[in-house]
Order: sequence, then structure tokens, then C-alpha cells
Amino acid sequence: MRPARGLLESDEDVSGLLVLTVYSRRSVTVGCRVLQAVASREFLIERFIADFSNFNHKKVKGLEQVTDDVMRTTVVISLQHPADQDRIGKSLNRVVDVYKVEHTYRI
Repeated sequence: MRPARGLLESDEDVSGLLVLTVYSRRSVTVGCRVLQAVASREFLIERFIADFSNFNHKKVKGLEQVTDDVMRTTVVISLQHPADQDRIGKSLNRVVDVYKVEHTYRI
């Protein structure tokens, strides 16, 4: 039986879930590029949800000046290593027509 100090030992390597919200130009092509950027790495995609509805992106910090329609995409990824969080963010920021990537949640 494990001691009550924690659920994991310090040497245990477990994956974590990272939820990203990607704001980009509203286009199926851009959504496919975002999916391709995530799938081309060794990340396990748990969920990929593209929201094409008209939401008020002016309320999102950093998108106040964007005049085009904005698509909101949620990507849930299993991470094997803590450094993967930075790598996936950098890879998504390099995709053409991506305005902003937010790290929404990390488990």
C-alpha cells in the first residue's frame, strides 16, 4: 500500500492532458492545418472540436483588432513529457492564419 503523501512516486512517468484553445481564421483549410500540426508530432489527440459558430471574438484578449471571422478550435492532447507543452504551443503558433493559442487547462 502506498503512503498517504501522494498518488504518484517521483520516478513515475505519467501522461497529462492539455486543453488548448486555438483562435484562427474561420476556414476549414485552417482547421485542417491545425489538426495536421498536432497530428504530425508524436502527441496523442484525445479530442478535436472546431467551432464555426459566430461568437464575439472582440471579448477575447488579443483579438480585439481582428476584423475577419474567427474560428475557435479546442484540442485535447495527451502529453508524455512536460516539455511537450511548449513544443505544441510553438508548433501551433507557426500555422498560417492562427491568431492566438491559449493553454486553457492542464491535468
